[in-house]
Amino acid sequence: MYQIYLLDIDNTLLDFDAAEEQGFIKMIQSYDLEYHDEMLSRYKKMNRHLWDLLEQGKIGREELLNTRFHEFFRFYDMEINGEEAEGRYRGHLLNNSDLIPGARETLIKLNERGKHLYTASNGVYSTQIQRLKNAGIFHLFEGMFISEKVGYEKPSLHFFQHCFKNIPNFEKDRTIMVGDSISSDIQGAVGAGIDSCLFNRSPEPLPTAATHTIHDITELLNF
Repeated sequence: MYQIYLLDIDNTLLDFDAAEEQGFIKMIQSYDLEYHDEMLSRYKKMNRHLWDLLEQGKIGREELLNTRFHEFFRFYDMEINGEEAEGRYRGHLLNNSDLIPGARETLIKLNERGKHLYTASNGVYSTQIQRLKNAGIFHLFEGMFISEKVGYEKPSLHFFQHCFKNIPNFEKDRTIMVGDSISSDIQGAVGAGIDSCLFNRSPEPLPTAATHTIHDITELLNF
C-alpha cells in the first residue's frame, strides 16, 4: 500500500529515553554534582515544556538549546554557561545510539521490498546523523529531513511541504508518517494530508487521529 515512509528517529527508531538518561547523568557528574533521579524528572518536565513551545513557534531553537541547562542548574543555585552544558550533554548523547528492538530488521525488510525510506525528525542535524551512523542504519535511508536543516519543526505544514518537494516522484496517497508523538508526528501528518502511524510502546491505548497504531515497530511490515 505505502511506498514512501517518513520515519521519526527518537523513540521510533532509536531509544532516545535511554540515550537521554545516560547523557544527562554524565553531564551532571561533569559538574561534580551527585546525581539523583529527581534531577532527570525535573529536567524532562522542563525540557518537554520548551519543546512544546518550539513546536508551537513561540521560541527559537537556539533559545531552547542554549538556555535549558542554564535554567535547570539555577534551580540548584548554580550559575553555569548554558551553551557549554549543552555541548557536554550533546557529546555524551552522540555515544548512545541504542536501537528500538526490531528497528534495523524492519528497515532492511522495507528496503528489500522497494520502499522509499526517509527520516522526518525534530532535532539537531549533526547529532541525529551521527547517532544514525553509530547505530548502523544511516545507509538505509534515501534522504534525511531534520528540522534544523529544514528550517521548520514538526508539526508545521512547512516541514512536511519541504519533505514532499524533495522526494522524487512523490505521491501523497502512498506516503505515511511514522512516529511516537501525537503532537508532532500525528498532528503534523493530519495537517499535511497524509496517513500516519502512531508507535505506542505503552500497552495503554492513546486517543489519536492516527490512521494506524502499532505497539511493535515490526508491525510496519504489515502495511
